[in-house]
Amino acid sequence: MKQKKYVFIEVLCIAGLAAFITMLCLSRAGGTQKELSEVAAPVVEAMQEGEMTKKSNADAAKTFQLDLTKTEDVVYYSNDNIMDVSELLIVKLKDSEDASEFEDAIKVRINDRKNLYKSYAPEQYSLLNNSIVEVSGNTVFYCTSQNADKLYDVFKNAL
Repeated sequence: MKQKKYVFIEVLCIAGLAAFITMLCLSRAGGTQKELSEVAAPVVEAMQEGEMTKKSNADAAKTFQLDLTKTEDVVYYSNDNIMDVSELLIVKLKDSEDASEFEDAIKVRINDRKNLYKSYAPEQYSLLNNSIVEVSGNTVFYCTSQNADKLYDVFKNAL
């Protein structure tokens, strides 16, 4: 009888542990169910005035080689001055499984620009080195800016 009692307790402990791990994994999935415009609005407000201008989804697709059929929405801002590398890209994906593909495309863009600016624009190269690329579930955030940390904090709070 004692043997059965210990087996029952062991099974309960394992089941409890499995439930805890599942809850932990689900809570870390990230992403958002909000509309991207709702998430991006405070980030856009936090940008320095005149630093970047809004670009179209087609501009984002061309610049980053993105497959827009995998996205729900895209917010893309960049500086019109060719000598300024400031950019902000926020993408909400239809499927979080595609996040690594988008993250890789952004990293290719950053590396290409680093190679371009390395020898003649050290300030811009430094900004590129401090770029932020983060994936949170179905949402991808990328920013190269003087205040990229601040914009990322605003983004996290908006999720």
